[in-house]
Amino acid sequence: MVFVMRKLDRVPQTLGEKLRALRRGQAVSLIMLEETTHIQKRYLEALERGRYDELPEPLYTRNFIKAYARVLGADETYFLELYEQESGRMDLLAPHRLPRQRVRKSWLFSSAAFLKFSALAVIGTLFVGYFLWQVSGMLRPPHIVIEGPADGFAADTALVAVHGHVENDDVTLLVNGHQVVVNDDKTFTTTVDLSLGLNVITVEGARRYSQKSTEVRRVVFDEKHDGGAVGISEVSFVSK
Repeated sequence: MVFVMRKLDRVPQTLGEKLRALRRGQAVSLIMLEETTHIQKRYLEALERGRYDELPEPLYTRNFIKAYARVLGADETYFLELYEQESGRMDLLAPHRLPRQRVRKSWLFSSAAFLKFSALAVIGTLFVGYFLWQVSGMLRPPHIVIEGPADGFAADTALVAVHGHVENDDVTLLVNGHQVVVNDDKTFTTTVDLSLGLNVITVEGARRYSQKSTEVRRVVFDEKHDGGAVGISEVSFVSK
């Protein structure tokens, strides 16, 4: 009696090997599979032999695998998962045909966390900047423009008109310690009693929580003055 030793086929390991074993187990030839799936034979052979560089882009390859498994009554999801596992280290992409590196979940999570952190940091920076800008505006002293009298004005009457305007809202204005009403158009006017000689007129303005702005006008009262400066000299003086 003569014994013939046959080499047993090893258990299929790769996607291509399992697809080929599935097809042969059902006695289906590549030509028959080509006619049924409408996938070119050269692509079917490349898929079974693991020649990913001969296959089209991954999107089409996944459709080939679906059709292959569906015709043979196999689980499409199972073979797609095998392809995903192998494509992470074997899938070749044009134009360089280099192995595509598998993207690790930890890298995706860290990237998402970094993007989220960056977005929150930008939003936080903008919020803090806006808040500081608002606080700076609240603390900034109001802008006062005194239109008359001019500094050093010589008056020949005991009354002098102090007038001007402010460039901020909600300003509390004091002239020589007495509050002056600021009109809706932000203008103000009041009269000050003068004493003979040099008079110092102090105009102070402040808003809630802001610093105080102070302007000074020096007016000389001389009832015998006849130098022509009888009226109010219209000179603007802008506070810094």
